[in-house]
Amino acid sequence: MPVNGILHLSDASLIAVHALAGLASEPDRRVLGKDLASAMGASENHLAKVMQRLVRAEIVVSVKGPHGGFSLAREPGSISFRDAIEAVDGPLTGDFCPFSPEHCDPSACIFGHEVARQAESLVAYLERRTIADIVRDGVPRFISARRDPKGGEAGRRSDLAKKPRASVRVRRTSAG
Repeated sequence: MPVNGILHLSDASLIAVHALAGLASEPDRRVLGKDLASAMGASENHLAKVMQRLVRAEIVVSVKGPHGGFSLAREPGSISFRDAIEAVDGPLTGDFCPFSPEHCDPSACIFGHEVARQAESLVAYLERRTIADIVRDGVPRFISARRDPKGGEAGRRSDLAKKPRASVRVRRTSAG
């Protein structure tokens, strides 16, 4: 998979956002990790690691046992994309250099301040965009939609349920 050296969101952060959207689309029940993984086409092991981080960040609640599963710990409107990304990848900042830092002099950046402005704008957008926005924008209920009326798997995946392939993460460096 090609990776852009300027912006990169990890597969884990994309899984986190998709999993949170899945939980938000099922507000009245706990969702099993295997159901989330299946709906997204993600590895159960990878999803489990992501969900542990979301639980530690107090974004998701995990209940063990026969009636267990995952649910949101907060209202979807209070969970930003930035919250989800930072829970799995660490802090996002708008200060990065598209070149290797050893070649840059921040006071004489060939891009001027435009790259920094764009990065800050992206981070601000990720702060504003919430999990509730995904649900409000009409993302289908992709977990319950996978079951047919007789209780079996329907075998089709929604657009949201497709396995994340691309990544975006603002890289931090000390040079500009």
